[in-house]
Amino acid sequence: MIERKELHRLVDELPEEMLPRMEDFFRHLFDEEELELNDETKKEVNEARERIKDGEHVTLDELKKEIKDV
Repeated sequence: MIERKELHRLVDELPEEMLPRMEDFFRHLFDEEELELNDETKKEVNEARERIKDGEHVTLDELKKEIKDV
């Protein structure tokens, strides 16, 4: 599992123009209980949590590319 220091470092390395998108992402994480998720989305969230527990992750470069492609 990623440590807070590493997560902070990754956020610190983000280009300024990506910060608004990441803010939205983090706000959605914190407001998850208020979201009405359909069954498919709930399944995907649970699968993602399991992958995180298993130590799966992406590099910062992979995340940047994925965000850029959205």
